[in-house]
Amino acid sequence: MHISLYRTTIWLFCCFTLCRAKTEPEVLLVIACPPYPRQAQDECFALAGSVREQHRQLNLTRDIALGNYVVKVHVMHELFNYWTLLDALPHLQSQTSLVSKRTEWIIWCQHNTQVASLRDLLKHLRYQDHDELAFYGHALYDSEATIIHHFWHYKDPRWFPYPMLSAGLVFTGSLFRRLTKLVALNAQNNSRPSEFSIDASHELARFIFDNIRPDDDGDHPEHRVAALSRKIILKNVPYICPMAITTQSPKSPTRGAPSCALYAKPKEPYVPGLTSTTLGDRKKHCVHTTGSHIYFAIKTCAKFHKERIPIIERTWATDTHYRRYYSDVADDGIPTISTGIPNVQTGHCAKTMAILQLSLKDIGLQSDIRWLMLVDDDTLLSVPRVSALLSCHNHSELVYVGQRYGYRLHAPDGFNYHTGGAGILLSLPLVRLIVDRCSCPSASAPDDMILGYCLQVLGVPAVPAAGMHQARSQDYAMELLQLEPPVSFHKFWGTEPDYTYSRWLGGKLGNRSAPLTADRERSAAAPAASVHLLGRLPVPGGGVLPLEAVLESSGKHLDL
Repeated sequence: MHISLYRTTIWLFCCFTLCRAKTEPEVLLVIACPPYPRQAQDECFALAGSVREQHRQLNLTRDIALGNYVVKVHVMHELFNYWTLLDALPHLQSQTSLVSKRTEWIIWCQHNTQVASLRDLLKHLRYQDHDELAFYGHALYDSEATIIHHFWHYKDPRWFPYPMLSAGLVFTGSLFRRLTKLVALNAQNNSRPSEFSIDASHELARFIFDNIRPDDDGDHPEHRVAALSRKIILKNVPYICPMAITTQSPKSPTRGAPSCALYAKPKEPYVPGLTSTTLGDRKKHCVHTTGSHIYFAIKTCAKFHKERIPIIERTWATDTHYRRYYSDVADDGIPTISTGIPNVQTGHCAKTMAILQLSLKDIGLQSDIRWLMLVDDDTLLSVPRVSALLSCHNHSELVYVGQRYGYRLHAPDGFNYHTGGAGILLSLPLVRLIVDRCSCPSASAPDDMILGYCLQVLGVPAVPAAGMHQARSQDYAMELLQLEPPVSFHKFWGTEPDYTYSRWLGGKLGNRSAPLTADRERSAAAPAASVHLLGRLPVPGGGVLPLEAVLESSGKHLDL
């Protein structure tokens, strides 16, 4: 009799558990996990473990105020195009067990998002309408129209909110399912304003704004007319913060605890020689790197010698040991090294390939140089921060670091590349591979795009660096600049370069740069680079792609 009662109890418990799983609402927490940098993987799994443990503790208390949510955690490992978020949606749709009709909330996190309190987050969600077409986050705003957002709504750009992705983003299930369905129906992404992916956050907010209306699937004609006058924009909420905010009241029992349920965790800086547990094991593979280990190849031309080079020389050049100015003409007064390539207005592919060839020849057998950085003559940067960034990358491997952009990521011929104005960091083995295997379809083809495409074909990933910037400091939200110490900015127009360098890059005005070593014999003897121009390159996954068909002309290059 006791055995029969035991079996009945077990059967009833299993039935209760199964029925509960089929009826209780779900919350899905997605962690978009990039393969690089290496410590990001550890951060992803640490976040997943923290959320699961918090959920386990909540299940023990069974607080009715939190609702009866089933919390699921999914670590989504990044493919080449997942970072844009819109391109990650088809993957989530294909995982039929992840998002169902019972999924009321989808919480999107990055590897450096912190879920400070799952309890507080669920309490907030319980009092919000999951049936509404809405998404919630920490809102960022442009201070002026900027090219990184395609100059969208240039007459009044400051009103449009877009989310700080690293702080976390919350979708209602209704909006997420509608958005996923729309992206799937528009597989060729004809609705996107540009084929370039630059800022995944702004492009997501704009896609929703442009393409989804409340009740746009209603049958009644009046509903459809009313929907035309309404748009969906990000809702700013106080429980999602750009960084941790702690309570200060001495009477608060939770003094010092984060008051935000979600926030972005600043990147831990690399400190040479520091092996404390706060930095963990991630530093054990790091190699102390300084400006003396980096060869700076600066791309310039005759008309900018007097205008731009003096700015570099009085700012970041002081921290370099090896820097060379490569131009269309040799100028002994600087000195510059002639590439033998005539200057063109856009593209510069042949010139860049020549610079890489000449740089390798200049470096020769100098064993202390580990990296090469391609830099424009109107780029400002922090050499110490570049060095710190490179310290935890293996210079003996094929490493390609910069500010990542994407081109046609929704299509089979899409690819990632690092935009040139922010600076492009290459390990020396990779420079040798590029010189050996990559070439230009035309002399004026966009150099950074051709380089990125070739490296994707060769299986070398574009590793993003959050602190590198293709545009000016005023083109980025303040919260982003405060979260990640800036490494570089691009363009001098509309700015005061000396102030930008002093304010954001840790520089001191009045620096006197180390004198350039004038190697007039090398400059005079340097042969014009012989760059073999190919019109076709292989497509990832097989086949051959005519690059002219993809780019059509260098005019498609987003030359900032």
